[in-house]
Amino acid sequence: MKTHSNSLVLTSEYFKIVLEKVHETFINKHKLAKLPKTFQLYGYGDFNEDKPSLKTDFEDIGSEFINGKYLYDKSREIEKGKPLIKLNQYYKTIILLYLGYQDFKDFLEEHKLSEIEHEKQHDLIYRDNEDITYYYLNYYFGEDDLILKGQTIISNNWKKIQHIFMYPLEDGTFREHYSSGSIKRQGDTITIKTNTLSGDRYIDGASEIYYIGHKSPSNINYLIGTYCTFDIFTNTVAGRAILEKCESKQIMEEKSKTPFIPPYIAMEIRNKRIVNKSVVPRNALELSSNSPYASLYGKLPGTYNVTFNFDDGFKENLKFKILATNYQIITLTENVYIEKDRIELVNKGSVINFRFSFSGIIALERVNIYFKTYYLKDNSNEQTGVFSGIDNENRLVNGTLNVVFTEE
Repeated sequence: MKTHSNSLVLTSEYFKIVLEKVHETFINKHKLAKLPKTFQLYGYGDFNEDKPSLKTDFEDIGSEFINGKYLYDKSREIEKGKPLIKLNQYYKTIILLYLGYQDFKDFLEEHKLSEIEHEKQHDLIYRDNEDITYYYLNYYFGEDDLILKGQTIISNNWKKIQHIFMYPLEDGTFREHYSSGSIKRQGDTITIKTNTLSGDRYIDGASEIYYIGHKSPSNINYLIGTYCTFDIFTNTVAGRAILEKCESKQIMEEKSKTPFIPPYIAMEIRNKRIVNKSVVPRNALELSSNSPYASLYGKLPGTYNVTFNFDDGFKENLKFKILATNYQIITLTENVYIEKDRIELVNKGSVINFRFSFSGIIALERVNIYFKTYYLKDNSNEQTGVFSGIDNENRLVNGTLNVVFTEE
């Protein structure tokens, strides 16, 4: 129940429970049928000192004067919609003793509300426990297309963070890269800003965002989020990161230096990275190595009628449209929805690759389509190609296809 001022901060819902239990204790202690009027109950204003009141009860427990109106004022704050109620150290101690508790943690465990409310209150109790340090393994897809690990240390009650990124070297040692910064909680996310050492001075490092929901951060075993920073080659990069909690600093350090990556991490992290090379293009054709093929990409909009020819003679049809404004793919086949799509020009722009995941009445579940881009050059509206994928009965399938293209 530690806070910096030894006061107690309660959510409105938990204060209501405390107040309800105080009233129940008062009624049972004095064998009353109902609560007296407000002045008499709390013991302020024109109340009768010879009759039961919370002021008298509280003063019998402690050794100091009790302001009878204090608890009443707090109850009024609830009626006005205040989300948090703060009780001073003395009043907090007296109320807990009156209810038969030495620590509010025990009260909290015996009077659990919803998980969200319980986590909110738990967070308030421990929010100033600055001595607790948390240790995490930091997984991300890094330089040289490898899944890398690092050490992440969170301290000062989730206000400070340090990353130690581990780069394995050929001789079995590690090159360590350090960054440190601050954490800020905003609703159901935490944002992290770090500084990193460059030469003899610290410069702005990564920005990170992790989703935590409504849970207390100290109870979270995994954090999934995104980062934006620059890599060791000074390229600007962004990607996905996962933090996995460790029981101790020693375990974190040991695991961070092993080459093993858990499969449940690898399948979520691998290839989840965007790299922008450190170049400043002079014109549009220098944006990337694919830029010279932009003229072909610009001719993609139009309507595609695709017939899939399966090896067993079965045929399936898919009709879709690529919009000229934003290259969005719109399904034109009834009762078919494209859940995921990707368009890519490969092999120096000579082949187009569509990748689709479907939902609805169609024989295919997922499919990769390949055909030549000649139709974009010579205005021919028919093409042949190949496909491979998974059908709706989870079988691996492949075959040829015919494409009829109508220009937008």
